[in-house]
Amino acid sequence: MVIGFYLRVCEIHLVIRMEYLFDRWGEVERALAPGALLLLDYDGTLTPIVERPELAILSPDMKELLKSMSRHYTLGVISGRSLADVKGLVGIEGLYYAGNHGFEISGPRVELVKPEAERVRPILVKLCEELREKLNNIKGAIVEDKGSTVSVHYRLVAEEEFEHLKNIFEEAVGPHIDSGVVKVTHGKKVFEVRPNVEWDKGKAVLWISGIVDSKGELKPIYVGDDRTDEDAFLALKEKGITILVSEGPIESNAKYFVKNVDEVKTFFEGLINLQTQK
Repeated sequence: MVIGFYLRVCEIHLVIRMEYLFDRWGEVERALAPGALLLLDYDGTLTPIVERPELAILSPDMKELLKSMSRHYTLGVISGRSLADVKGLVGIEGLYYAGNHGFEISGPRVELVKPEAERVRPILVKLCEELREKLNNIKGAIVEDKGSTVSVHYRLVAEEEFEHLKNIFEEAVGPHIDSGVVKVTHGKKVFEVRPNVEWDKGKAVLWISGIVDSKGELKPIYVGDDRTDEDAFLALKEKGITILVSEGPIESNAKYFVKNVDEVKTFFEGLINLQTQK
């Protein structure tokens, strides 16, 4: 089995139409309404990509920006991390939080845990134990049990060890893919094992949007940097403002791009200024 055969990249229907956000700021400003819904990825969007997941700590200035924005906009953080992890890292009350790519959602007056994901949990626990045991001798390999999903990070793995890691991973996960229980997606230097359920960041953002804005009057904004964010970009393609964090335009369903986390901050500052000037 080859990982490329069961990654979901082929389902994304990527296009190249991105424009630099700050060259089109007027379009964004005209599209915004008071109380707009702003949905954000965490790693690579609110914090730079780091070598180990536990090192991605929200900076004090970014946290203050999020607090300021929460006074003018409805905010949500949509992450591949567990719900408890992302809530603890952001630590701001009154926001919507989605963990494990939306399998768990918590926010003002709402709680959601997809029951289909809960049923797969015992298999994921055993799979996590197996992967930790078999990858133990590969330096830099990190197996992360996130409750509803499992991630295998290989950012710190030597290039010559990657094929060995991939083969071990495929051997362990393959039977569960063949049985239809799980599926695998590929992020930045990470394999992610998820329940084989039709649910992702895209469906999560639409669910949150429906809770916040049942009449469909607001234009959601989504900012993310990873392949898994393409589900959200695609879901909001005709409904919202989609922004990829990328050094330049690449294949994506996002309409706009900003270059890095610093430019994400500049974008937030612009959003705050729009409201304080009124």
